Amino acid sequence: MTRSWSRSDWREKPRVQMPDYPNAQALSGVEAQLRQYPPLVFAGEVRRLKRQLAEAAAGRAFLLQGGDWPWC
Repeated sequence: MTRSWSRSDWREKPRVQMPDYPNAQALSGVEAQLRQYPPLVFAGEVRRLKRQLAEAAAGRAFLLQGGDWPWC
C-alpha cells in the first residue's frame, strides 16, 4: 500500500544541489508566504503528462527532452 503524501516529504529526500538556510525563522516566513500562492502545476496537467509518457513508452509517441541537466 502506498503511503499518503505530505507537503514536507521533500525534506526527507537527499539534498544534492540545495543551499543551507541558517535562519529557520526567515525560511518559515517565506514558506508561509509561498503556501498562499496557487500551485505551479495542476493535477490535470500531471494526469495528461502521465498519459502522454505512457504513449511514448508504448511506442505510439516520442519524447523530445532538452535542457542543461548536470546529472545527464
